[in-house]
Amino acid sequence: MIASIVLAVSILVIALVYDIVRNRKVRFRTVNLLPGNERASAEENALSILHISDIHLKDSDVGSLKAFEALAERQWDFIFITGDLTDNDSGIGPLAEALKGMRASYGKYAVLGNHDYFLFKADNPYQWFRIFFGAALKGRHLNFCQEKDITLLVRALQNNGIRVLQNQVASGLFEGGGKYQVFGIDDPSTDRDNPAPLYGCVDHEALRMVLIHSPQRLASIQPFRPDLVLCGHTHGGQIRIPFLGAVATHSDAKRKSAAGIVLMEGCRVHISPGMGCGSIFPFRILAPPELTEILIEKKSILETAQKK
Repeated sequence: MIASIVLAVSILVIALVYDIVRNRKVRFRTVNLLPGNERASAEENALSILHISDIHLKDSDVGSLKAFEALAERQWDFIFITGDLTDNDSGIGPLAEALKGMRASYGKYAVLGNHDYFLFKADNPYQWFRIFFGAALKGRHLNFCQEKDITLLVRALQNNGIRVLQNQVASGLFEGGGKYQVFGIDDPSTDRDNPAPLYGCVDHEALRMVLIHSPQRLASIQPFRPDLVLCGHTHGGQIRIPFLGAVATHSDAKRKSAAGIVLMEGCRVHISPGMGCGSIFPFRILAPPELTEILIEKKSILETAQKK
């Protein structure tokens, strides 16, 4: 009996260690949202989006940027980055340089996350416990966090071709006709989101996409009538239990819907599993890191509905 228990525990430990090591490699996945599940090459009205989130970069793990190397020759229509780009300021330079080499026909856009605004550092087990578990209790964990000078990150990104949207909208025209709008909403997990002033900017003839770090308070972006919302923050749960889902999502996302395409507050949402982990809990279990390509129609859902 004892031998069986020891064997079972040993197998479990080996499996966990294997999964933790395996999850240090960032996978690439395609999410096809085209009608009839057509490939982009067969659909001239298709757009390709590279969704990047939760890199959590610092100088000791710049090796994670190798995930971008295989994609450096690709030409995307949009590159969207949904927050938590760095864990501390040592990651700003390497990250900005890596993103500079990525190509997007209609631009590279970013919003900021809670780790971009705050340095999360635990000096003892008590602080680690409060930060890790206190994230679920609004604002409680911020007592042990140091506010960053966000201008350093914003300036580095913008100097390298990435537009940072802080409760702002970017608009443009597609080659061959059609319009788009990218609404960038600031981080809701630190109460910086303020979409209301942008409600009057909605162009119902444009393809409308919303970037927001965390899947929280999404009812406030319903007036945009978005074709797609892109966010991160959950790390896909970071620790997942078979059949039960994520231990926690620290957001409004459900534990079994912590990553991928979900419907929230009437909006079609892509929650990125993200690339990194963060310093407080630096590994994943059954929640692999990911860079995601999303294929979507160039037409807005409202335009399509009007023609039916």
